[in-house]
Order: sequence, then C-alpha cells, then structure tokens
Amino acid sequence: MKEVKCSVCGNETKCEQCGAESEKAEHLCLECYQKQGGKVKEGMHVCIPKEKVEEAYDKFLANMIQGASEEMWNAEKKKLKELSKQELSKTSFFEGARFMLAFMRRVSQESEKEK
Repeated sequence: MKEVKCSVCGNETKCEQCGAESEKAEHLCLECYQKQGGKVKEGMHVCIPKEKVEEAYDKFLANMIQGASEEMWNAEKKKLKELSKQELSKTSFFEGARFMLAFMRRVSQESEKEK
C-alpha cells in the first residue's frame, strides 16, 4: 500500500492500486470523490482504502439482498407460504442467484456502453 496526496485537498491517502507511476498520476481521495458526486476527471485515479471498499461492498450487498427479497416476497407471497422449508430454501437460493446474474449482466452492458 502506498501513501499518496489527493490532487484536490492535498491530504495523504492510502492506495493499494497505485504503482511506481503514481507520482505522475492525479489522485482523488474518497472524501473528495464523494463531495464531487462521484465524478472524476480523465486521468484521475480514486484512491479507496481496502476497508472502505469492503464496507461499501457489504452495504451494497445488504441493500441488494433486501431489495430482491422484498421484491420476491411481494410478487410470490402466497406461493412462498405454501412451500416447505427445504423448498423455500432452494427457491430463495435460486432467486438470489438469478437476481445477481441479471445484475452482473446489466453492469457489464453498461460498462460496454461507456467504452
């Protein structure tokens, strides 16, 4: 992990992704990135500490699971109540996998559009 200075605020920030060329690159700390509404100038690199990435991922995953389970419950409430515990477990797992696959495809398509 390397200590670099944010090009906006000048504060030191840790970055695991910065390599030997990091002295020439412009860096943006997580706080400045959030203040700018998630916008980054071309050639600028956002330095996000590992613990913040993990924290954001955990929040994102919890929100996705909550939304998917509410969506499934609202759409299939009567059918779900009639299932055995084993059937409910299998159905929930399958729906979660289906939901994440659809999400990954959507993200991939959006990423391709940006190129």
